[in-house]
Amino acid sequence: MKKITLLLCFFTTAGFAQISYLSSDYALQNESFLVSTATAPGLTLDFVQTGTNFNWNYSTLAPATQETITYQNPNNAGYKNIWCLLNGFIFNCNTQFNNNFNLATKLTNGLQIQGFGVSNVIDHLKISPTLLEDKMIGASITVNGTSVPFVASYQTSDKIYQFPINYNDNYTNNFALNVDLTSFGAAVQYASTGQRTNLVEGWGSLTTSFGTFPNVLKMKTTVVNNVTVTANGTPTQNTVTTVSYKWFDKDYGIPVLQVDGNVVANQFVANTVTYFDIQRCLTPNAAFAFFPLASDFNSTNNNASVSFINASSNYDTLSWNFGDGSAASTAVNPTHNYSCPGVKQVTLTVTNAFCNPDQIDTITIPVTITDTQNAFTTNVTVGNASLLADRTLTGTTYQWLDCDNNNQPIPNATSQIFTPPLVNGNYAVQLTTNGCVSVSSCYSLIPLATVTLDENSSVILFPNPTKGKIFISNDELVINEVSVYNVLGGLVTKTLDLTGQAKGLYIVKITTDRGSIIRKISKE
Repeated sequence: MKKITLLLCFFTTAGFAQISYLSSDYALQNESFLVSTATAPGLTLDFVQTGTNFNWNYSTLAPATQETITYQNPNNAGYKNIWCLLNGFIFNCNTQFNNNFNLATKLTNGLQIQGFGVSNVIDHLKISPTLLEDKMIGASITVNGTSVPFVASYQTSDKIYQFPINYNDNYTNNFALNVDLTSFGAAVQYASTGQRTNLVEGWGSLTTSFGTFPNVLKMKTTVVNNVTVTANGTPTQNTVTTVSYKWFDKDYGIPVLQVDGNVVANQFVANTVTYFDIQRCLTPNAAFAFFPLASDFNSTNNNASVSFINASSNYDTLSWNFGDGSAASTAVNPTHNYSCPGVKQVTLTVTNAFCNPDQIDTITIPVTITDTQNAFTTNVTVGNASLLADRTLTGTTYQWLDCDNNNQPIPNATSQIFTPPLVNGNYAVQLTTNGCVSVSSCYSLIPLATVTLDENSSVILFPNPTKGKIFISNDELVINEVSVYNVLGGLVTKTLDLTGQAKGLYIVKITTDRGSIIRKISKE
């Protein structure tokens, strides 16, 4: 809180002093203010009443929520470099940035535009002895799981206040702002033009539930905003008029009371009432939103990214449980990368430690991670002699299971391709990707043929491995047919020549006058 300064002023017969609010009375860098938002009954009070040497009494205001408004050095807001780059200030960035901005404050936690998450929205202001103007908005937009900074500069700055603020001040200023998100993949443009009119219509004393402010100025602000939002080439136009009443005390860097609303049927209707206050024990309320509403697993990035917007109130600390076994996060608006598809139960816990005992609230919302590319498929391709797990995601491990033996793991069967023993059976595969385990259905496999000869038969293939030509050593059998298959069970040739085939393992079925026998051979 600033020191009370001695003012040149005149006194009324009632003893109140009419003040002059200077730019030096406004908020400074690194200065914070705790404000309360009033409960619904506070919206019905008469905020239009005004006059000179007036006593405004709103002592019945009761807080519903509280928050801290902080003003910071714009150099620390995170948007200086992108602003300099877009404006071509490469070698004189610091000088140009500091000439344009010397105050910054958060506008909102975040919002969603056409499925894109916009967070950390910061107003960049310039305050001088004669003017407070809003000149640029910086924000972060989440694109494909990556948070990217962007800035939108006012084409005509929004002149919020002219200093000094005196009773009977009355002025109107124009503003214009355009925001284009096309380059970020969102076919959205936002255009705003309007007028801000400030009328200092009263002075006197103000009482809220915080206490009495003996010397205040009351300002009425009317903003007429003509907004055009163009989405996918289709513009939508709207004109919004808002009215705000603000009470200024020289000892406070923000209005000690601000009421925002609209005029309906010539009557002012308050929407929000905020006022300077002390910290109070209020019940915390956990709330959040997320985007996109259904994030799809990206097989290239090997994850699915979800951004969360915290909308909680009345809390000191928070903790996120993302529902996938990962470590908790204490970030206000985190972005989390999921390694597996499925429904994740996300829980946000907020705590108001100012209360004794601590007051805690939680909320759990299911977040769906889709897999439209079927990257986590559990399908298995059945060949004549082998099984192939279709999943090819990087890092996937395989363990084949014997369904006829309570899904017991088959020793050494840990490849994507499984060639079972030459007996009928039912097999499944356990797939592990990014630590996420899933099991396929059971698949029946009938080998190439049932062997009717003793496996210790004298039939031998050579050379093994071979460079192409295959020979059979046989002293006792009449060979009727030879068929060569790849490991997927596909017929390659019915000759003993693999010269034109790829390197790898092949299965040779030899049909004789006494039955069939299977041999394996490697082509190098």
